[in-house]
Amino acid sequence: MEFDETVAALRTELAACTRASSADDIPWNWVATAMARLLSEHGSGVSRTVLLSELEIQWYKLSMGEVLQIETLRTVAPFFNRSVKPPPATVFGLRIDGMQTISGTGIWLWRVSGAPEPLDAGGTKGSEGFRRKQSADMQVDAFVHQRYYPMIEANEFGGFFGRMRTLLATNLWMADRGGGAGGQPVHTLLPTTMLAFELRIRDDPNLPESLRAHTDEPLLHNVFGVQYAGGRFVRSGDPVFNADQLWCKVEFISEPETKWRNQQLVSYRFIEGVLEHEDPPAMVTINLWGEDVAIARLFKSGYYIGLLCPVVKPRTPGATVVAEYGDLTITFVTCSIRRQSEPAASQFSIAQNESGFLDYRRYAHRVQLCQCRKDMINLTLVARIVAVSDNLPYTDSDGTLDRYAVRIDDGSAVCDMTLWGELGRQAAGMLPGQLVLLFSLDTSEENGDVVLNGSVETGTQIYNISEMTSIPMSSALRSYSFLAALPPVANRYARVCIVAVEPVGEHIRDVRDRLAATALVHTACRRNVLRRDRPQFNGILEGPTDGFDFSCPSCSIDSLPNEDVTPVFAIRARIDDGTASLVVQVTPAAAADILRVSPSQLLELPDRREQQGVLTRPRGREVVVSITTFSEPLSIEREVRIDAVCESGDVGMPSASI
Repeated sequence: MEFDETVAALRTELAACTRASSADDIPWNWVATAMARLLSEHGSGVSRTVLLSELEIQWYKLSMGEVLQIETLRTVAPFFNRSVKPPPATVFGLRIDGMQTISGTGIWLWRVSGAPEPLDAGGTKGSEGFRRKQSADMQVDAFVHQRYYPMIEANEFGGFFGRMRTLLATNLWMADRGGGAGGQPVHTLLPTTMLAFELRIRDDPNLPESLRAHTDEPLLHNVFGVQYAGGRFVRSGDPVFNADQLWCKVEFISEPETKWRNQQLVSYRFIEGVLEHEDPPAMVTINLWGEDVAIARLFKSGYYIGLLCPVVKPRTPGATVVAEYGDLTITFVTCSIRRQSEPAASQFSIAQNESGFLDYRRYAHRVQLCQCRKDMINLTLVARIVAVSDNLPYTDSDGTLDRYAVRIDDGSAVCDMTLWGELGRQAAGMLPGQLVLLFSLDTSEENGDVVLNGSVETGTQIYNISEMTSIPMSSALRSYSFLAALPPVANRYARVCIVAVEPVGEHIRDVRDRLAATALVHTACRRNVLRRDRPQFNGILEGPTDGFDFSCPSCSIDSLPNEDVTPVFAIRARIDDGTASLVVQVTPAAAADILRVSPSQLLELPDRREQQGVLTRPRGREVVVSITTFSEPLSIEREVRIDAVCESGDVGMPSASI
């Protein structure tokens, strides 16, 4: 049974376990990726029951997690839950119902409650709507951070907090400020700057009627010098408010990372946007450092954000604007302005983000290469490797980045793929014919052809199905094929007997290898190294490995440190299952499992006879193998290779042969 057939069967069973109306309620790509991840983690095999249970738990967690992650909580009720408090990363949508100072002090308080759902004007109908309205109407005091005091006093913001003003906020904590009657606690939200005031425009067709009388066109002009017209923001004139300001449309939000700044390791995140009101539109990068990275949780691609008093770095005309979130920065946001006719995305439709890319994250069905077009994102594909290039480094003003070209085939089409950085180096070790699952790819167009793209930074992951030892060990996840019936191109599993093992070390090898059963490779790409002084040399070294200078032509590295060179097995085997006897290639990892020693252990054996004994011992042993049949590029000859192996005694009862 091939991998995609196993996924289809598990998807149907999972739908029954979770009481989904059909298997289409659970996206194919999620099942395939979750299954591949679990099999990678359980190298010793897993039963179908355990696998289904794990998938069911993960699906439940995902469903609940997406609700918490995607939904903005529009109520303060979670703060009053005695057992579970909302995590700081929660995003709240709040409405300012009133404002006052604490008696005898200059400390300002907002009285806040849950904000109305901006795209759900009818969301309070029925019993569920009544419950939501009740929780949204709960109120609590909130300390106002001193950063916002000037807004309370400035004429330009007159009435700003008295027009059903709503905001998005995160990093919220509640405490007792004391002074309650009879010693009762006075629950108050602590001050935070991780908030953004929502600005509204009357041209937004999805704006609830309750907010339509309170829009912000005057403020947009006075503070940012923009207005909304013709489906976009345009310049309306010079701002009245005399301060640095920035108004942009969000295009991309990076994942959090850590960087050195001022001799300290701090959190970092950046937002890329476009100043679409400029002529011509200019790009902007907003850098967030330290605690300020949290404010990125409030935004999504397609939102408009306004920064008052950011730190804007000088720039030359036409260059990207670079700004930082500073100690005085005040943030405003306008959520995506959607068209009234825009349908909601589902598993049966393909969502389109604000930048026009087709998002396949929630698409129900398996996508094949023949369906790929430009501007697709979050693609999950299953395909076979045709070829992997050497490193093709890409160099620009920011430096050099490793780049590998990979050609894949899924039976419907052949497509080229560009893998960057660490992901490309991982792909360098993949072999022709291997079946791989590729998670979170995107597409572009080059010279009229669709090209797939992936990198660690964009979340792309590769799972080599052919090399997973857990599948041969899990009888419920695969069937056996006969060697005599292997197709010309396939990834199958067979129960075979090892007849013979012989060395094929045709590359540089350690001086201690007396059989030519190993080769020296670069640890990063797992490809053969060369000697710098004798590039054409292909044989045993004359002395200890430490005395030589190696290069890796695949990675375009002229001089490799000795610690980056390691021995791997280079053998082939004859196998027999009663229907045919074949001589097959063996991957280094599978070879180690067959021989039951590591290459280093083989090299430590003192003489040829003992090393030969290691190659002789597997004879007659019965094993289960992941077997790949393929043809090398420009060749019509069929090749057969063992990619993974396990002892037959470690496997449960097999399925029927096919």
